[in-house]
Amino acid sequence: AEKKCPVITRSEDHRLMFLRCDLFNAKLAAKRFAKYWNKRIELFGEKAFEPFMLEGSMGNDIDALLNGFVRLLPGKDESGRALIWVDASYLDSTKYTRESMIRALTYIEHAALEDETVQKKGVVFINYNGNNPKFSQFDKTLISMWADSMKGCMPVRVSAIYILQIPTLFSTLANLFKHLLGRRLSKRLLLLPGTNEKIVVSLSKRGIKRESLPIEIGGEVVLDQKKWIEERVEAGK
Repeated sequence: AEKKCPVITRSEDHRLMFLRCDLFNAKLAAKRFAKYWNKRIELFGEKAFEPFMLEGSMGNDIDALLNGFVRLLPGKDESGRALIWVDASYLDSTKYTRESMIRALTYIEHAALEDETVQKKGVVFINYNGNNPKFSQFDKTLISMWADSMKGCMPVRVSAIYILQIPTLFSTLANLFKHLLGRRLSKRLLLLPGTNEKIVVSLSKRGIKRESLPIEIGGEVVLDQKKWIEERVEAGK
């Protein structure tokens, strides 16, 4: 990677992402940097050495991005953390490969990391289950691949994982889900049951205001993945 794309690997902005993620512990940041590039090459092949751009290296993964399984919300919480919305009811493995979806998720995570504050403060994942995802849509292989692509690799500080409208199948899969996340990430997982209004109030107490949440749960954000992609293409991202 150092030889094939020094413009990326040796850039100050790129290296700072890893240092910020590991609180400027150079040894840990270097380890994460190496794992990240090994994983990036595994996922993207020769395209790993290109900048992540929708009309470039991501061109074959647009269907996975359009799927809506994971979306970057436009706002942040009161601490400056990015908000990533996850809705498994959108999963449909007939429309993409698992590998393509992981590349799409990597792109979304990098979109969040474009904000320097997010590099320092981290990301909050909000898992919405109000659309009643089916048992068949819980793709444990995909979740395992996603966790593997992040743990110790991505320069993302996972601050919290909120599970909303706990699905009936979750109690059956809870231990497996925690195993896939690993001990460290599992400690950041919090279940938020109850009505939409109760959950909105609970999230507000944790620094996520109503205006930053999608209308599906009683917030004010209209989710439009196609528009988000079009805006990023126009911006050359």
